[in-house]
Amino acid sequence: MDDPTIFDGAKLRLQIKQSRQGTDPVVIERDFTAIEGRLEDSTPNANYNGRYRTPTISHRAGPRALADSVLFLDWHGDGRGYGRHDYTGSPVV
Repeated sequence: MDDPTIFDGAKLRLQIKQSRQGTDPVVIERDFTAIEGRLEDSTPNANYNGRYRTPTISHRAGPRALADSVLFLDWHGDGRGYGRHDYTGSPVV
């Protein structure tokens, strides 16, 4: 079952970055909007498991690459638009 009263929008942005001293430049990024449907999906008993596995993103970034993700959520009817939730880099890409 899909509950469209939770979000007006949701997307996950994955970024591959080159690790450098200071700010790590983004080499490639990709948005995945299918996460909204997964977050709003439930069983008939309203059990939301919230699991989501992204499709593959790949790019030859070299040995000092890392991955970041940003979750953008636009809560239904709050009038605030997307809120940004950053997740720090992973040394395993």
